[in-house]
Amino acid sequence: MERERDGPDLLSGVDSWELGDDVAPPPSQLFKALAGTRRCHVLSILLDRPNISVDELTDIIVGWQTTIDGPSGPDEWAQVKIELVHAHLPLLDDMGLVAFDDRESEVHLESLADPVEHAIRFAEQYERVLDRSDRQTE
Repeated sequence: MERERDGPDLLSGVDSWELGDDVAPPPSQLFKALAGTRRCHVLSILLDRPNISVDELTDIIVGWQTTIDGPSGPDEWAQVKIELVHAHLPLLDDMGLVAFDDRESEVHLESLADPVEHAIRFAEQYERVLDRSDRQTE
C-alpha cells in the first residue's frame, strides 16, 4: 500500500544531482556536521557568505541567539567564539566542508556538491519549523 504524501517532494530532482569535484563527505560525516545546531548555523551562514572572519561569524550567531532567546549576557560573545574556534570550525575543517585558518581567524566554505548544499539548507529550514512549532506549544 502506497502512502499518500502532502507537501513538496523533498527528493525531487535527486536523480539529476552530480557530485563532480566538489566536496561530498560520506553521509555519516555530513549528518554529524549537521547534528550540531551551531555547526548547522555556521554552514548555513557560509552558504550566503563563503568567506568570513570568525568575529563576523560570531556576531551573526550571537545576533540570532539573541533574537530567539532574548538578550545575551556579557560573556556570551566570547563563549560563542571560543566554541567556534576550538570545537566547531576545526571539526568542519577536518570534514573538508570549510577551510579554517586559526592564525588568520578566517573561515572559507569549500566548494560543496549540490546534495551537500541541499542538505544544509534543508536542515536549517527544518530547524526553523521545529522552533516555530515549539513556540506555538509554549
